[in-house]
Amino acid sequence: MTGNPFVGTARVGWMEFWSHLKSPRLIILIVLFALLVFGASYGLSQSPTMGFTNSAYLFGHPAIRNETDGTHYLVIVWVADVRGTPMAGILLSLYNASFEPYGGGTRTLIENLTTNSTGWASADLGTSFPSNTSFVLQSESGGAYLMGMTYVSFDQTLSNRTFTLGAISTSSTIGPTGSVTIFYTHVLTTTGYPATGANVYLNDTSEGHPDANGFFSTSLAPGPQTVRITYNGYEESYMVMGNTNAGPTYQNGADVVLLTVTTFFGLLLPIAAIAISFDAVARERAQGSLEILLAQRVRREGILLGKFLGAFASVALPVTVVLLAGVGILTAVSDKAPTGTFVVAVVASSLFLVAVYTLLMLLFSTVAKSVGTAVVFGVVLWLFFNLFFSFVTTFVLFSSGGSFFNPGTYGTLVVLQLFDPNTLFSMLVFLAIPSSGGYSGLVPIGYVSTATVVGAAVLWVAVLLVLTLFVFHKKAES
Repeated sequence: MTGNPFVGTARVGWMEFWSHLKSPRLIILIVLFALLVFGASYGLSQSPTMGFTNSAYLFGHPAIRNETDGTHYLVIVWVADVRGTPMAGILLSLYNASFEPYGGGTRTLIENLTTNSTGWASADLGTSFPSNTSFVLQSESGGAYLMGMTYVSFDQTLSNRTFTLGAISTSSTIGPTGSVTIFYTHVLTTTGYPATGANVYLNDTSEGHPDANGFFSTSLAPGPQTVRITYNGYEESYMVMGNTNAGPTYQNGADVVLLTVTTFFGLLLPIAAIAISFDAVARERAQGSLEILLAQRVRREGILLGKFLGAFASVALPVTVVLLAGVGILTAVSDKAPTGTFVVAVVASSLFLVAVYTLLMLLFSTVAKSVGTAVVFGVVLWLFFNLFFSFVTTFVLFSSGGSFFNPGTYGTLVVLQLFDPNTLFSMLVFLAIPSSGGYSGLVPIGYVSTATVVGAAVLWVAVLLVLTLFVFHKKAES
């Protein structure tokens, strides 16, 4: 047969596409992929505080209460995370501290405390004004808590105030709308109860009141801000700073969320491509249908190209739909859409990964003697590029005398990573991030250009396609 070498491509491709699209393997994998993409898009987009770690904070207060037997002096403590969720069962130690004017000092244990189900604990110091006015609250629950110690001080002016503050603190993170600084504090009355009626102002604009536990938080714009708290005629003012993000300053915080969603694509997308393509040729040969197909008015090149296009499209179509739906969820929840060019780059990079693994499995399925052998090839291939390639190349390069701080050695390492489709996928995504400063860190500026990375991706697909066509042609003749 002469003429067009790709006769039969459309027919074979459609048959492959339709059969794979109905495959339970693909349906299950796409459902799992969709759950991860949708869940991550929704969860990461809900709140700018999603990036904060779940660490406990100690809020300690001095308090004075008039009881039937006289005036009592207490240390009140509340433990919660940065979102204001109480932390129960936290072990604390209360110390009586003595400090020297030029450093040093001692502390003596007064009492061990444990927070209750709502995060509260207290220690009664008696009916006399404390002779030592400085106390230390120390967490004994291990190193998992960011702020494991706080100080509580009594002074003679306490009776003239109406509230006390457990802390004036800030924390910063990157949220769906960009870099965000959260200001938070804990407000109690001087009798040791939540000051829910206190007013909190930010630059003279009312921000609301503390919650039922006395906790209050709000986001800060970059730069210096003035926080003023008033309660029953008494007020206190503090200067706080809204921080800007260090490192790359992304032009659109929603791009950061989309970037985070793509972190697991290097693991999942190859699995989907392998699961669909591993037996594309080996199954036909085992069932004897490959000979029948070769006897039809189709060319060998047309068969192989049709199988590739059909398998690729059956994975690429649902993956693209899921990604775009995830972008829609991200936009709806955070009220800010990712940059359009970045979305296109993520979709294109994902399809590159699907194409490479589909071609690799078609190649190995062609040379495999059975479906079982093709399965083993697929598992080994996935493990090699996900676990071994980067480790082995790095180990060999540096164990042979190279230095991480040598520009030539490091440049060689970056170039070697172009031979790993998983790392190349990450490079494609990171290089496409819209940024107003800095760089991703994965692809250092000056070592490899965007054109080189894109060119490497094109070569991966082109070379694999030609090689697979050649091997399939040879195997079909034998």
